[in-house]
Amino acid sequence: MPSIPEIITLTERMFSVFRLHTNQTHMCDFFLFNEGKNTMKNKLFIALVAAMSGLGFSQASYAYLPLVDNQPRATKSCPIDQAISTESSDGKVGSMNVECVVDGINVVYTVTVPPGCENGGCGLIFDNHGMTMNADQQDAGTKLRQFGWTATQYGAPTPFIVVQPSLTDLFDKEQKLDFASVLAFPLAYLKELPNILYFVEHMISVYRVDNNRTHMYGFSRGGATVNAIYCNKSISGIFASYAIGGFGLRCALDQSLMIIHGDKDPVFAHAIKDAEEKMLALGDVTATSVVNDPDYSKPKFVKSADGIQRQGQHHHMRFQHGDLTLETIRHSATSKPALGHCHASESKDSWLVCHANMETGQKLVDFFIQNPRRY
Repeated sequence: MPSIPEIITLTERMFSVFRLHTNQTHMCDFFLFNEGKNTMKNKLFIALVAAMSGLGFSQASYAYLPLVDNQPRATKSCPIDQAISTESSDGKVGSMNVECVVDGINVVYTVTVPPGCENGGCGLIFDNHGMTMNADQQDAGTKLRQFGWTATQYGAPTPFIVVQPSLTDLFDKEQKLDFASVLAFPLAYLKELPNILYFVEHMISVYRVDNNRTHMYGFSRGGATVNAIYCNKSISGIFASYAIGGFGLRCALDQSLMIIHGDKDPVFAHAIKDAEEKMLALGDVTATSVVNDPDYSKPKFVKSADGIQRQGQHHHMRFQHGDLTLETIRHSATSKPALGHCHASESKDSWLVCHANMETGQKLVDFFIQNPRRY
């Protein structure tokens, strides 16, 4: 892992090479990235500003160094030789960290297996984090370990096994400067994709997962990774349905999909509008309002144990075309440093988590329960 002086030295060299000026590296430069601005300069701004903002941002118990290979210590390695539950000794939600190396690329997966799922028949959710994050950061926003564990309370026939990778951004323990990964357009974790596909198939086999109940969610750069699978028809069938947060769909809509996007999120700002237009263009579409908070775009201010807190509201729509479902959730929650580019949650604001009157993880589980494979 590189030291702070090494990161500073690298940053200075980058500024010199690309002729950037330090007075340009404000957080607003992060928002230069969109579909029409994918130059090397803008990609570099994303990487550097995310790293610099993270160095100065308090992240409570989830503190870490952005863009550094921030994988948890693995307790097991691939292949998994036995299907086991990860329930803790006191009967609570537990997880295990499994390291896989495929084609020289290592990934550590945090795997949460509810009791009974070791016997087969459970569903599986792959929960993919975004840039500057890891598995714990992702779960702080989605809480899918808990929601997958208790999914039968929401109507699932069995719980969901939840798999959350810790992937590499700029610094990697096996290759110190992983420019190919962090600067690859459109930002998907392409180098790790063979590893991801291997591990998902391995989990399905070892745990005898219900193939009709396999699902994927990705936030931000993880949403780009969803696109890499969803838009490739040779591999998209590995999951029954998909969800994206903080990113857009970059291909035709042909598998059930949920998109969650903050109104103040400048990354793919038209993600929901574009997806809804694709759905409506199919014709014979039924639209239903699931949640429509009055004036949802105007957040409320509510009392909490931490004082007065800004609470985002949301608007949830469902579009149906035969067996194809699109659900969209717009929310008005925001957090520092990325405004609406965050996981909406009833928890208080933290790193890429923003306080709202909804839980992203519960919305995801509800959607996945209602959208198994139907063919």
